[in-house]
Amino acid sequence: MTSFGYDPTPLHRLWRILTASFSLGTWFSVHVRMYWAAVVFMPLIFLSRLPTASATGAIGLMVICFVGLFAIIWTHEMGHIACAWRFRIRTDKITLGPLGGLAHLNASASTPREELLIALAGPAVHLVWLLVLWPIEWLLPEGTFYLDFAVWYLIVTNQALLLFNLLPIFPLDGGRALRALLSMKFHPNRATLWVANMGIAGGILVILLSLMRADLWSSIGFLIGLSCIMSSIQEKRVARHTLIYQRTQREPWETDPDAWKNGGSSYDEDDKVERKPGWLARRRALKAEALAESKRKEERDLEAKVDEILARVSEVGINGLSDEEKAILEQASRKRRGAS
Repeated sequence: MTSFGYDPTPLHRLWRILTASFSLGTWFSVHVRMYWAAVVFMPLIFLSRLPTASATGAIGLMVICFVGLFAIIWTHEMGHIACAWRFRIRTDKITLGPLGGLAHLNASASTPREELLIALAGPAVHLVWLLVLWPIEWLLPEGTFYLDFAVWYLIVTNQALLLFNLLPIFPLDGGRALRALLSMKFHPNRATLWVANMGIAGGILVILLSLMRADLWSSIGFLIGLSCIMSSIQEKRVARHTLIYQRTQREPWETDPDAWKNGGSSYDEDDKVERKPGWLARRRALKAEALAESKRKEERDLEAKVDEILARVSEVGINGLSDEEKAILEQASRKRRGAS
């Protein structure tokens, strides 16, 4: 029995376990978390598909698949975030899970053009990966099994995620891009209803296709299709009550599946929690502090030289100073005039 007499059901306990996550650190000022479910289930799925009889070889290939997949997903989400930064939309967290990644944008796009660019920025990252990996695959020498496999796996995964995310199914990037394009000609709420209906139909199709498979990947496909249906239904509700592209702050329930753990607190309340800056922010702060300290040292050295020169003026007069000493006095005079 919990506080206030609330006794969670077994389903609630299971949901808490499945949505439990751990921190992977803060990168580029964005906190990254991963669901424990991804750590448990994804290696099992990879091991069931890897064509090798050696246990050591299978584990090595599984590690490559696991790390490679979530590295790609993280860069995909960072593509969305980097584009959102351009429109002053802050993002504090990324969550990585068995179904992919989620960038927790604290606000929605304010125009169809913004949503189009933000939506396509994620798939564009896969093109960058491929432009880097294709020459590497061509230049790799023969006989490097694990390296060959890693490059091949990264290429295939990027190609698959690029094509999948561009499907016109909400809430995939292709569905959001389609909503943005339609909103440039029709009312955004009407366009949202159309695309959400396509998302429901697409989710049903993904579920049917996944049920035709007889392996662990079918469960992933089933959950992705179910997620598309649920997100599309939620977006239809929003479109019936709120003007699309005029929402300056999204509800936490809409963007953060962990919001229920915090009682549905808003991002404004979350901002009260102290967040550690990322390594890039810390590096910039250190460089700025070093530059400021260097300027302070130069000013102290200049003041010391000016004091010495002024002491000599009382002895030899201004005409007795060397050209270098006069130049130092002139430099100090300019600095003081600029500061006043």
